[in-house]
Amino acid sequence: MRNNRAEAFETRLAEALGDIDSMLEARFGQTFARHPVRPAQGQTAKPQYDGLFSLIANYTAGFGSRFGHGYTLSLQVATLAPVPESLRREWEAFAAEQLRRRLPALFPNRHLAVDLDVHGWKLHGDLSLDNDDE
Repeated sequence: MRNNRAEAFETRLAEALGDIDSMLEARFGQTFARHPVRPAQGQTAKPQYDGLFSLIANYTAGFGSRFGHGYTLSLQVATLAPVPESLRREWEAFAAEQLRRRLPALFPNRHLAVDLDVHGWKLHGDLSLDNDDE
């Protein structure tokens, strides 16, 4: 059984990532052709299941990380075309900056940060379950 506060935190985070996914689609969605079996943006209940981009966060214990435990941000691009690494880094940095800007409003009673870690972008900081964000 999961902690209700952990679920509430992750729900708010997922909603913010969905908004950022939509921003990525609006700004960069025409860069590559979508994978032929991938639905168009807005065709599914969750933004990570349609359109060109899928932005998600996964909790990690942080072994080998400079920041310890937190949420790794993962940006997938649903295309058959090769995506240059420089373009992928630009999109990831854009998504990280958008999340960074939203953190104070999303979680006003926490000190959270989004930084480039060893293997990608990471949300880290006060992830305690006793913190009340309401």
